[in-house]
Amino acid sequence: MRALLYALLLANVLFFSWARWVDAPRAGAHRAAPLAPLAMAAAAPAAASAALRCAALGPLAAAAEATALKVALQARDVQARGRQASIEQTDGFWVYIDKLADAAARTRALQRLNRAGVRDAAALADSGQVSVGLFSEQAGADKRAAAVRAAGFEPVIEARRHAVDQYWLDVNLPGDVPLPAVAALVTGLNISSTPQWGACP
Repeated sequence: MRALLYALLLANVLFFSWARWVDAPRAGAHRAAPLAPLAMAAAAPAAASAALRCAALGPLAAAAEATALKVALQARDVQARGRQASIEQTDGFWVYIDKLADAAARTRALQRLNRAGVRDAAALADSGQVSVGLFSEQAGADKRAAAVRAAGFEPVIEARRHAVDQYWLDVNLPGDVPLPAVAALVTGLNISSTPQWGACP
């Protein structure tokens, strides 16, 4: 009976020692919240995306020029997207008199213009107009229009335009990364006019 009591007492002492020193959690140890790492991982790509900026390099006159610059950017680990746009370019300014109904009216207009010093006018039979000059600059067209008014007619100034294709390269870079220098990019390339960095549309 006494041996059984000693055995039970020894068992209690051993269990207490194991629970007190072996199975006890380490001081200062805390279980981390499971959602915190996930939240930080999700926030990191969002912050990186928000820091990106889009810059456009151009305009370029030909697709071959854009391709050459794109390769130059790739050599600097900058990926670019090509973009094409069309603009209207003014070729000159045409000055004419409109709505002269018949040949007689056009002949009289030519005579009056000649007396006023406008001697290079020409009648356009098909349109009922009298052309009084084509000018490369607005100032020249305005001066001729003033001479036509002095002769007693109301001139029309019409800008002659045509569509021109332009090519651009768009890149996305972090805000703290400087844009590649244009002078270095175009060195050795056959570029008709030097492009510039600007904001994406």
